[in-house]
Amino acid sequence: MPATAYLVPALILFLEVGLPFGLFVPGGDTLLLALGALAGEGKLNLLPLLPLLFLGSYLGHGVGYALGRALGPKVRTLFPRELQRRAERFLFRFGPSTLLVAPFVPGMRTVIPLLMGALGFPWLPYLLLAALGSLLWTQGLVLFAYFLGERLPVWLLWPILLLLALLPFLRRKPQV
Repeated sequence: MPATAYLVPALILFLEVGLPFGLFVPGGDTLLLALGALAGEGKLNLLPLLPLLFLGSYLGHGVGYALGRALGPKVRTLFPRELQRRAERFLFRFGPSTLLVAPFVPGMRTVIPLLMGALGFPWLPYLLLAALGSLLWTQGLVLFAYFLGERLPVWLLWPILLLLALLPFLRRKPQV
């Protein structure tokens, strides 16, 4: 398999997590599930895949945090008002453990690193929690799909993964 098959997904995770326009970068959960399924089918190797995906996500967290620190309160102008409110509620609800949960929530994995940097969250605890969150997200979803890919026939695996990827979009928005 060419190196780009491993490097491009890591770059996509880096862009999604680390930069404000990451909200518009497709990928995230769907990408991780698809890569895990491909590895389960024997089309990709886990050894270069898992560390590179972790690295892409973790470096994205670092860049997002650094941008938040550099931009300070201006970071709020980068996102729609409703997304800001959701991110702040998310942060206040989960506290520092937000970094463990946010990678699993589309949109939050982009906003939270910037917001925590802008709020001046301490650097060392941030790096440790971001590492753990990146590890749980990237390795967890890839390995989940990998083990499914090893055990389920392809005709059953891909519809299940598609349904899992679409679940966040199928959720009904609460009436205000």
